[in-house]
Amino acid sequence: MKKITYMAIVVALATMTGCSDFLTPENKSNVSDEQQFANKAGFETLVNDAYAKMRLIYASDSYSTWFNAGTDMYASARNKIEDAYQLYETLNPENSANRNLYFHCYQGIRAANAVRQYAAQNNVDKTLKNKRVDEARVLACNFYYILVNDYGGVPIIKDFITAPNRGYPKSSAEEVYNYIISELEAVIAGNHLDVSAATKGGGRASMETAKGLLAKTYLAAAWDLGKKDYFTKAAEYADAVIAGRSLTTPFADLWKADGSGDDNAEFIWDVEYDLASATNTTSGGHDWSVEYCNYLGGAEDPIKATSSAFVPTLYTLHCFEKGDTRYDVTFMSELPNVNKGNKSGTGYWTWYKNGESLVGYPVVRYYKAWYETDDDVAAWRAKDPTNRANTYVIPMDKNTVEPQEMNGKAMDYYDAITMVFGNAPCKKFDDSQTASNQRNTDYRDIHIMTLPEMYLVAAEAYLKAGNTVSALKRLNMVRRRAGLADATTIDIDAILKERTCEMFGNSPRWIDLRRTQQLVNHCNLYNNDLEGNAATAIGQKTLRPIPQAAFDANEALNKDTDQTPGY
Repeated sequence: MKKITYMAIVVALATMTGCSDFLTPENKSNVSDEQQFANKAGFETLVNDAYAKMRLIYASDSYSTWFNAGTDMYASARNKIEDAYQLYETLNPENSANRNLYFHCYQGIRAANAVRQYAAQNNVDKTLKNKRVDEARVLACNFYYILVNDYGGVPIIKDFITAPNRGYPKSSAEEVYNYIISELEAVIAGNHLDVSAATKGGGRASMETAKGLLAKTYLAAAWDLGKKDYFTKAAEYADAVIAGRSLTTPFADLWKADGSGDDNAEFIWDVEYDLASATNTTSGGHDWSVEYCNYLGGAEDPIKATSSAFVPTLYTLHCFEKGDTRYDVTFMSELPNVNKGNKSGTGYWTWYKNGESLVGYPVVRYYKAWYETDDDVAAWRAKDPTNRANTYVIPMDKNTVEPQEMNGKAMDYYDAITMVFGNAPCKKFDDSQTASNQRNTDYRDIHIMTLPEMYLVAAEAYLKAGNTVSALKRLNMVRRRAGLADATTIDIDAILKERTCEMFGNSPRWIDLRRTQQLVNHCNLYNNDLEGNAATAIGQKTLRPIPQAAFDANEALNKDTDQTPGY
C-alpha cells in the first residue's frame, strides 16, 4: 500500500492568515521558494502539500455540516445539527463554518497553483513534472467543483499569487463550469496521469479521477445551465470510468473495519490515512467513525460515540429494502452491555474482536430494521437463545421502545434518537485497528470518488438525456451487487434512493439535492425539522452565501451585486 505523505510547508505558500487568506501570500522563512522547490524532493513536498489541503474539506469537523445538513437523509440526535444549515433561516455571510468552506477551497486552489508555478522553474524530470502538474490541476478542479456547486459563480484564480492582489472579479457559474471542463479535458488529452491509482492507495489523481470529476461536472452543469447535451457528455465520461467493469466485490468487503478494503479498485479517489506510519495515533486521524453514530454514553465509557448529530432519518432507513446487503454493513444491529466498557470485554468493539459477531455474548439491544417482522426477530434469537432471550428489541421505525432509557414507553423515532442508545449506530466507517471513542482516531481512508458513484452518475445522465434503457442498466448494476431485484422503472427519486443506500455518509447529499432540484421537495417531505415548511424556510437559499470576509478581502467583489440570492 503506497500512501501519500502529507506535510505542511513552512515557506510562502503555507502560511496564510487574516481575512485575505486566499489572496495574500506571507513568507516567514529565509529560504526562497525557488531554492526550496528546485529539486525533486522539494517539488514533491510542494505537491504533497496540495494534496494535504483535501483534508481541510473531507476530514474537517464541519464536513457533515457543509454537505449533509439541511437534507432529507440526516436528523439531529444527541447534539443538534447546526441550525443555520439545518433550518436555513439564520444562515448568513457571517457564518464561520460557511466562511471556512469557502476559504479552505481557495487555500487548496492556491496550493495547486503553486505546483504549476514552480514546476516551470525546477530541474525535475519532465515526465514526473507533467504528471504532478496535471495532478494539481485535477485537485484545483475539485475545489472549484465544490465552490460552484455551493456558491454558483465565484472568482477564478488561475495563477499562483506572488504579491498581494485584491482584485479578482466574480465569474459566472457558467464560466466556472467551463474552466473546470477545459482544464480536465486538457489533462485527459495530455495523458500524463496514471490510468488508475486505486490499487496503489487511491490518493493520487489519475485518469480515472479526471474522467470521473469531468462526468460529475458535466452532470451538474447540465442541470444548472440547462444544457441537455451535457447530460450526454456526463454519461460518456462516466462510462469511460466504468469501461465495462462490474461491481463484483461484496459491499461488506469494501467497508471492512480493519481497512482491508481501502485499496480496492472500486475506490477511485481517496484522502489517504496510514496507521502504520502515523506518529500520533490519538489525534492524527479523522472522526468519520463517530460522525454518523448515535450517542452511546459518556467519555467515561471506552466505547465509540460520546456525541452525535447526524443520524439517519426515517426516509433514509426506508430507502433500504429487505434483502439489501448494504444495510447491515452501514448499521450495527446488536449491542452488548456497552456501559460495562471494553475493560470487561463487553464494549462496542467486542463485535469486531469476536469475528464480527456477538455470538457467545449477552446482547442487550437489538435494532430491528423497519422491514423486519416478529418472525425475523424470533429467528435471530434462536441462533443464540441463551444470550438473546432477554434482548431489548428497538424498532427502527416510526415508533420505538427502549425499556432501559424510556421506561418501556413508546416514543416517536425522532424523540428516541436523542436518547442514549436511541438508534442503531452507524458502523460503516469504524476503524477496528484503533477501536477508540476519541475523536480523530479513525485511520480508514476517506473515499471521495467510487465506481458505484460513476454508475449512478451515468444513470442520472442517461435518464435526463432521454435514454431510460441505459439509465436502468446502470442503476440495476448497483442494485444487483446489493442483492436486490432489478428495478423496472426509473426516475430521479429512484436514483437518489440508491445514492442513499450506496453512499450513506460518504456523499455530499446537499449537492445532490440542489443539483437535481429536489432540495425543497425532499426537505419538505423527509427533513424532520422542516417537514411541511421547507419552501418557506429555504426560499431563495438554494446556494450558500459568499462570506463577508471574501468581500472584505477582494475589492473586485461587490456585495450588492455579487452576493448569492436570498442573503
